[in-house]
Order: sequence, then C-alpha cells, then structure tokens
Amino acid sequence: MAYLKQIFTATAALAATVLTSCQIQRISYGRDIPPSAVVRNGVVVTLNDQKLTLLQNGKKVKDYKVSTSKFGIGNTSGSRRTPTGIHAVSQKTGEGQPKGMVFKGCRPTGEVVPVDASGRDPVVTRVIQLAGLEDKNSSTHRRRIYIHGTPEERKIGRPASYGCIRMKSDDIVDLYRRVNRGTPVAIEMCSQKTYLAAERKENIAQILIPQSTINSLPTDSLRFRPSYRSRSRASRSRVARTRSNARRTKAKTRVASRSTRTRKRR
Repeated sequence: MAYLKQIFTATAALAATVLTSCQIQRISYGRDIPPSAVVRNGVVVTLNDQKLTLLQNGKKVKDYKVSTSKFGIGNTSGSRRTPTGIHAVSQKTGEGQPKGMVFKGCRPTGEVVPVDASGRDPVVTRVIQLAGLEDKNSSTHRRRIYIHGTPEERKIGRPASYGCIRMKSDDIVDLYRRVNRGTPVAIEMCSQKTYLAAERKENIAQILIPQSTINSLPTDSLRFRPSYRSRSRASRSRVARTRSNARRTKAKTRVASRSTRTRKRR
C-alpha cells in the first residue's frame, strides 16, 4: 500500500506540473494586447487566434491558419519559442519546387513528403526567412525562425511548432508569391480582430521599413556546395582512392627530396 501511495503521489505531482504548464501556455497566448504600431502593407501573425493576415492599406486581403511554438513566446536562442515584434522577410526559398519538398538548411533535398506523413515533421514546400528589426528579436535570423510549410497539417490552428510559423503547403505557396524581401512581418500577442481594430485608429503609428534597412537584411548563400553525401557510393570510393594515392605520392616525393639533399651534403 505504501508503494501504491508513492506512485499516486508522484502521478499527482506530475499532473499538477502539466496543469501548471498548460496554464502558463494559455496565459502566454491568452493576453489580448493591442499593438502600439501597425503594419499597413505587409503581414501580421496574431498569436491568440493562430492566424497570419496579409494586409494592404490597413485592410485584410487574405488570412491563413498557422501554428506557432508550443513552448510559448520568447526571443532567447535555444528556447524554441516564437519571437514577437517587428520583422521583415529577408529571403525566400523554394520557387518551383513541388508541394511536400523537404528542405534542410533552406536547400531542397529531393525528398517529397505527403501530408500528415506518419512520424515526419520536416520543413517542406517553401521557406520564408525572417529577420528581427528590434533589439529584443535581433536573434531571429540566427535562430532560423521561418514561415514554412509543414506536413503536419492536422495541427495547423494550434501551437505545435518549435519556434517557426507553420502553414499548410497550399497556403505557403500562395503567401510566397505575395511577399518579397523587405515585406514587414509583425508578430503580435493579440487576436486578428484586435489588430484590425487598431488599424482603423487614426492616431496609431505605422510601421515603415526604410530601403537602407532592407538593403542590409541578412542573406544566406544558396549556391550548391557539393559534398560526399551528394555523390554515389562508387564515386565516393573513387574520390577516396584518388586522394589516398595523392597523399602517398606526396609522401614519396618528400622522402626522395630528403635523400637527394643528404647525398649532396656527403
């Protein structure tokens, strides 16, 4: 009985921990905080209702359901949380790739994953890279926070990511063609309704990104860099033999050179 009592106590403590965690999660995404400035032409991600809204002249053009971090919000590296504040699109990757194409390091791998594939959760279809424009979110680009497609479409509409903003493949393809380098992206702790209400206020500040800032946005080199993994097994063997032979030849040359110098001294 004492053993069963210990198990019950441990289970109750675990349940309390899980409940506390869930309450924190709700608090993180539950506060409906109106923005102090708005994007008139660009994108806003509203965390409370897990939506991404495309705006033109302060009005909604289109919206999509998304999935942000299941760990809440935060700007710390390694936290796996979704950053908040003002960002800009720094780069886009995936033009012409099929839906479900898997990306690693923002490069297509050649593998295509179907929707809701069992046990698979890679970045797919398109990648829209973000750069933070405020001190608090300046690590966004270094953290590799993207807007990207996911095969786990059944989880769209609720927090489920590891920091990125996930979308359905059809939706990310549509958004991809509507945004460009320098497009403002605001990530706010409010609902879409609250954000659009702020858009209608006459005295609210507008977010404008200077061209000089757009020109200085970070970029990643997307040129193909061949590696062993991109070659066939036979090709790798040939390369290894060639390099081994080259090393042996070089070593023999050094030995012969030393022998020649020694004979000359004698």
